[in-house]
Amino acid sequence: MIQRIQSIWLLLASLCSFAGMKFAFYTGNKLADPQNPQSAKSFAEVNGMTNIFMNINTVAVGLLCLIAIFLFSNRRLQMKFCALIILLESILIFHYQMSISYFIEGTYAIGAILQPLTLLFALLAIRGINKDNKLIEESDRFR
Repeated sequence: MIQRIQSIWLLLASLCSFAGMKFAFYTGNKLADPQNPQSAKSFAEVNGMTNIFMNINTVAVGLLCLIAIFLFSNRRLQMKFCALIILLESILIFHYQMSISYFIEGTYAIGAILQPLTLLFALLAIRGINKDNKLIEESDRFR
């Protein structure tokens, strides 16, 4: 299980996903009342615990990565889990970008790097699963 490279990629994707709950994706100032441009500014940050949707999605991506590690005997199901991880992470990144639109000024933080890394690691896991499938097909051909 651990000697397969996709297990390492999925573990790294899980760590990046769970780290997104702690580290901010974006920090800055936003208006207390978006309808009134003269209202006071307040400092805020966007991370995986900003709202319930982001929290559930972040935990789901992290848990799916961990579950997919142990599906090494069923490569087809493992591939489907990785595709679901990519879909959920893409939705999460889109939701992060929509949350940023409420800010009037700010900067991206370390979490902005962690989210695309989760996507990258899931893609690399799919590549590793495909290599395993090809290796199995080639060995079956030799029998």
